[in-house]
Amino acid sequence: GDVIARGFGHLLFSQVSSRLVTFLLNVLVVRRLPPEVYGIAVIQFHLITTTILTFAREGVRRACLRGVEIGSKGEPDLKSIIPLSWFCVPQGLFWSVAICSLVLVFPGEAGDASYKQGVLLHGAAAFIEALSEPAYILSTCLLVFKLQVTVETLASLAKCFTTLVLLLPSLHVPPLVAFGLAALVYSGTLFVGYWAYFLLYKGDLFKKMVSFQHLALRRVGDIDASMVSAYRSFTVQAIEKHFLGEGEKFVMAVFQPPYDQGVYGLVNNLGSIVVRTAFQPFEQAIFTAFSMTSKSKRKAGSLQRQADLLLLLLKLVSVFAGICIAFGPSYSFTLLWFSYGKKWALTEAPRILSVYCFYISAMAFNGVSEAFMHATADEAALKRINASLVAFSIIHSVTSIVLVKTLGTYGLVLAGCVSMLTRVAYCWRYTADYFSAAKCPLGSILPAPASMAAGLVCCTLVVVSER
Repeated sequence: GDVIARGFGHLLFSQVSSRLVTFLLNVLVVRRLPPEVYGIAVIQFHLITTTILTFAREGVRRACLRGVEIGSKGEPDLKSIIPLSWFCVPQGLFWSVAICSLVLVFPGEAGDASYKQGVLLHGAAAFIEALSEPAYILSTCLLVFKLQVTVETLASLAKCFTTLVLLLPSLHVPPLVAFGLAALVYSGTLFVGYWAYFLLYKGDLFKKMVSFQHLALRRVGDIDASMVSAYRSFTVQAIEKHFLGEGEKFVMAVFQPPYDQGVYGLVNNLGSIVVRTAFQPFEQAIFTAFSMTSKSKRKAGSLQRQADLLLLLLKLVSVFAGICIAFGPSYSFTLLWFSYGKKWALTEAPRILSVYCFYISAMAFNGVSEAFMHATADEAALKRINASLVAFSIIHSVTSIVLVKTLGTYGLVLAGCVSMLTRVAYCWRYTADYFSAAKCPLGSILPAPASMAAGLVCCTLVVVSER
């Protein structure tokens, strides 16, 4: 509980400060750019970066967290964590080259020179960010959350202001190139920030981390066998989750024109800002905490304490979801009108944002549930989870393609809701099995009948007042 509270507080501060500036920047950028250009930047370039980084680092990150030993000394197993963390660098280089080459071979409707430059810049930025991963992973294992707050906030601010400056008409920088250069600034700031901390404040550890033996991956044999197995399982799992989580954007990039990509990108960035601001660090802290306690789950009282903590977290998510569903849809049009202007408010965006409020609620439940499941699952359970994600990916892909062709962007969000609820159901089945020897009534996370009635009345009044 202390790890969750401390880690969530620090990461939340970082997310709120950086996301607030990012949101203000997005307002200025969206008002200035046509939807076609904005769509390429927030859909296609976003997919390039996230795909490279997910393939290169997510499995390593989670395996290293699972390798944190909570024993009498309470110290992480650096002998295994450091050599494993360096796997991110060669993987980042490989996936940067492979994915950027694939995109340049099949550029789609956007294939001009500025688009190609933007692709290459985002590929380079992703690789530079992969170079900072060993330092980031070690700081996470050492619970140095303040470092992440400082570095990520500075990186986000640097990226925001770089984008804003480069988009000034007097500089004549193509917008797609401006987004690429801003991505380089962001990754460069992360690289300098994380490594500078270990160089200045952890000199002995820095020398150990950058020794030739580690850089040349000659200490792979020191990695604990269970961590290697977890790394493989988590890597496969991360790839599957990536296609599940970003499936809507892949469908948009392939089947929809850049204009529709821009509308969806606007709604996605606006609608999920609360989830990305509050629940992303929340999920990271949950995963870290439950990873540390999973080894002692069979101790007397430990399993019940885990159950009580999970129920409390899910109750918080339930309150958030209720507020989001009650008030979000009715204020979608007003929010878009005042934030982005009449041009965007009169498009399909308000209707899409209304449905996105339900999607946000489902994402919040899924994020917390999956963070717990991935943190506590053993090797056999991870294999079953990976197999289920393959099935979920196929179902989600088919549903997204069918609905986007029949209902357009609106149908794409509906497909996302169905996918999230399916994954939540699977997570809760796992949770029920995990706590079979403890009391963990998932039905208790629902608000009291009086609270639900009050929420329904408020929702009705908001709808009536809007009309």
